[in-house]
Amino acid sequence: MRGKNRLLEMIERGHVPLGLQCFTGNPALIEVMGHTGFDWIMVDTEHSGNNPRALEDTMRVIDNSGLVPLVRVPDLHDETAIRRALEAGAEGLLLPLVKTASDVRRAADAAFFPPKGKRGICPSLRAAGYNIMSFPEYAKWNNSEVLLIPMFEHPEGVENVEEICAMEEVKMIVFAPGDLAFLLGEGMDMRAPRVSEAYKKVMAAAKRHDVKVIGGPINDPTPETCRKALDDGVSVFCLGLDTMGFRRFCEYAVAALNSGVEGTRFNRPAAPPGAFPARLAKSLVMSTV
Repeated sequence: MRGKNRLLEMIERGHVPLGLQCFTGNPALIEVMGHTGFDWIMVDTEHSGNNPRALEDTMRVIDNSGLVPLVRVPDLHDETAIRRALEAGAEGLLLPLVKTASDVRRAADAAFFPPKGKRGICPSLRAAGYNIMSFPEYAKWNNSEVLLIPMFEHPEGVENVEEICAMEEVKMIVFAPGDLAFLLGEGMDMRAPRVSEAYKKVMAAAKRHDVKVIGGPINDPTPETCRKALDDGVSVFCLGLDTMGFRRFCEYAVAALNSGVEGTRFNRPAAPPGAFPARLAKSLVMSTV
């Protein structure tokens, strides 16, 4: 049976855990993460095609790579998705678009066994070791160690951040500015004043309630931006998405060759429009010269 939740254990030892968002579920990329110093991974099932059957095999690769498996569920009210992610082996669930403490309680009912929740029992599961005799031990571990991680990406959730962070079930949260910026009418401007104010409010509430925050400069990690996030109160870092990280490398490779060809007798077609903000695109070009 698994021991204490490794993310919380790392924090207690003064370590800063590092993770990445996985949209592809690709086993080779997951193994690379394990070989290069990452500590945890978030498998997305909200926006990607990762399904319950594929999730089990993905969890096997994650375990073999020494990573802590988290899953972002497709809907915080989808009790079946919550249960199946945990049955596959997730040690924590990211709950998208949380608005109220009632949202978290409903997810807790689906995630935890009685008396803590209302989840039905079944020992014929990967997470339970397919074992009838040890199922009570698994249920006890699940109720004490599984993380429910609300995502603050809705204005209503930001308004209710104090109540949510005060909940016993909430030991870790995420501030997700993307959806929040859109819902506030700011488009992709995740640095807009209202988004920044929401960030400060969420970070302050987390600090008051000793709740750990997952965050960091996901698209442009540098020593300076990582240090700023740490100073802000981020204690669990999420740096990168597998698909966008690969796209950024592809844009870098094209920019490098195009720059190298300039001034020679050879030529290259113009690169397609970039997918990243100008400040990131500029760093791609500058790094090639």
